[in-house]
Amino acid sequence: MTKKAYVSSLAPYIESFLEFKHSLGWKYETAESRLHEFDRYYAENESEATSLKEIIKHWTILRDTECPNTQHVRVAPIREFGKFLQSSGYPDAYVIPKKVCQKQTRPMPHFFTHNEIVKFFNACDTLHPCNQNIVRHLVLPMFFRLLYCCGVRTCEARLLMRENVDLNSGYIDILHSKGLKDRRIFLPEDLWSLYIKYDAVINSIFPGRTYFFPVKLNTCCLSRSIEQNFNKIWKAAGLGKESGSKARAYDFRHHFAFSNLNRWIESGNDVNSMLPYLMRYMGHSRLESTFYYLHLVPEFFATFTEKTKKLEKLLPEVSYDDEE
Repeated sequence: MTKKAYVSSLAPYIESFLEFKHSLGWKYETAESRLHEFDRYYAENESEATSLKEIIKHWTILRDTECPNTQHVRVAPIREFGKFLQSSGYPDAYVIPKKVCQKQTRPMPHFFTHNEIVKFFNACDTLHPCNQNIVRHLVLPMFFRLLYCCGVRTCEARLLMRENVDLNSGYIDILHSKGLKDRRIFLPEDLWSLYIKYDAVINSIFPGRTYFFPVKLNTCCLSRSIEQNFNKIWKAAGLGKESGSKARAYDFRHHFAFSNLNRWIESGNDVNSMLPYLMRYMGHSRLESTFYYLHLVPEFFATFTEKTKKLEKLLPEVSYDDEE
């Protein structure tokens, strides 16, 4: 396979940097894709009036589609490249400070019980509109149902455009998501029917809206407001930490993954043959990211532990950097 060429004025330096990394035995595949992305960005923004430092600082800004750990994975290779430029005597070299985009400790996911799911959505369905968000009571129950039923990332649901939802055929298109992996997700029939009714009501309030889950005509929920609303609903449902770690909206994605895994195992399905489908559905670029869930499930599902003993030596050690 022919490697993509670098196009910015930094191209020879990037190529030398990669040769250096490879000479040390590093595969550097994920980092190389980040360097390609940065190279294109730099080519679009480089000019005599703009320094490399300015461009890199803008590059490091947290994106709407990222969590801090994803940001860290994107920025880390550029920090290393800056060190290489500095050691090579590049006059405009800039090294991103360590305090910028630090990797965060991944919280232990909360594993929802059936009772918690029922109580949460019962509370969700009793919400009322508020002055700041007149469609809150309509949007949030449908938003959290997408997380629960389809395992999408919270940012993917927040930024879902109305034009990317086809309710005639029952699917949604997730575009420009993490890793630039576009995918089409077909909705479960019960959720599909709910969305047809929901869409008609929201259209009557915000005709021609931009987002499928709007706050106003052309705006969607902020990331922090999703967690704030989740916490309020969780508390209103009378739920706490009784069944483990603190619950987050993102844990619906974990729940979706391990529920599918456990269902396949209990049904006697071949997990190895099913995992690629789960990988694509969840928007992972490689199976290692999906294997992340395999390392969590045995602690909570006895059937999984018993039936996957033969797989244990086949499962690679998981890097958590690419997941979220």
